[in-house]
Amino acid sequence: MVLVSLIASNLPPAHGQTSAVLSDTRLAERLDVRVLPSGGDQDPTVGTIRREGLDLGVIVSGAYNDNITLSSSAPVKDFVIRTTPSVAYIRGNAEASDGGYLKVAYKPTAVVYADNGSPNRIDQDASWEVGIRGSKVAIAYGGRAQQLGDAIPDAGQQTDRLMLEQVIRTAWSATQKVSVELAAGQSSTNYEQSGFVDSSAAYGEVALRYTYSPKTRLAVAYRAGTSQVDGAGDQQFQRGTVRMVWKPREKIAIDLEAGGEHRTFDNGSSTKPVFEAKIGWTPQPGTEISLSGFRRTEASSFSTGQNYDVTGAAIGLSQKIGNRWTARFEGGLENASYYRVSGSGSASRRDRILFARPSVRYQISDDSQVELFYRYERDQSSQSGFGYDNHIVGIQFGYQF
Repeated sequence: MVLVSLIASNLPPAHGQTSAVLSDTRLAERLDVRVLPSGGDQDPTVGTIRREGLDLGVIVSGAYNDNITLSSSAPVKDFVIRTTPSVAYIRGNAEASDGGYLKVAYKPTAVVYADNGSPNRIDQDASWEVGIRGSKVAIAYGGRAQQLGDAIPDAGQQTDRLMLEQVIRTAWSATQKVSVELAAGQSSTNYEQSGFVDSSAAYGEVALRYTYSPKTRLAVAYRAGTSQVDGAGDQQFQRGTVRMVWKPREKIAIDLEAGGEHRTFDNGSSTKPVFEAKIGWTPQPGTEISLSGFRRTEASSFSTGQNYDVTGAAIGLSQKIGNRWTARFEGGLENASYYRVSGSGSASRRDRILFARPSVRYQISDDSQVELFYRYERDQSSQSGFGYDNHIVGIQFGYQF
């Protein structure tokens, strides 16, 4: 269980955890506020995922978007149609005490712009995890690859990019309650357009984990690595964190990780806090409340030689109405503060992004759903040429075969 939970916490969301209509925003990729397992997933194709076997599904959505490029001065309106078939295969049980397992998933998304002649595209999203557990030792390898073309707030325009993240972990159970884990990971982002900044990172990690009780797990971890960014010198980073996974009651789950990161770069060094927190509460059947927050450092994809510290928080509310209707609200705030790590010149950009997404979903059958949604997002940027207002309203249909 220790290794399984660690793999899940360090990899991006897997198949079926985010809605196709949310993939245009940086916030949605980072703020996964769901902690407790439930039937209220954002993906309309999600039903009961089998422990083993093949799962097939499809999402079709149509939405009016008044700023598909996230532009500050020349927003482009369009009606966007997305079609996302999905396939997932599971073999073995990752939570079993011994034996091997395999999980693979693939979701291509055909994106069609109806009005303005914007280039249509096919986004790709693949994830995988394979592992084996013995009585004392476990090893697992997982990753995710994405080819995307949506707009990102950092650049204020659409970008074609390939993103890869992978990690291999091994765990040794010293006692029934104590385990030691070693990991090595790698990530990269590469852009097709000229003028954007490619980046990659690699790290090693050691962690000591202690199961205090069935409801409480504690850990300390140390990570060291190197980040390489085009047009700038390598950045070395070291990070120490403590983590607590606590389930004080059956309806409450808390996952907190916090610490500090020291980073050295061409223009000096910095030591800053990092954290990630998720809290889920189900006060009664059909009602879910969730909170999440994070703070981390990213390399800018648009401004050469600059990093930004990004801090975000979100709340999620879900209420089941009757047997078939579910009302939802997701909202949050993200702040990004830029600073120069290589080269000369000022770096004073500050972005503040606010988003809200109400929706209502109708369960047509056990295998199909339809959802009406609206999303508002606003970026207030201190730098001319950035910042935007964005309204999206649409409908999506999901079916799981």
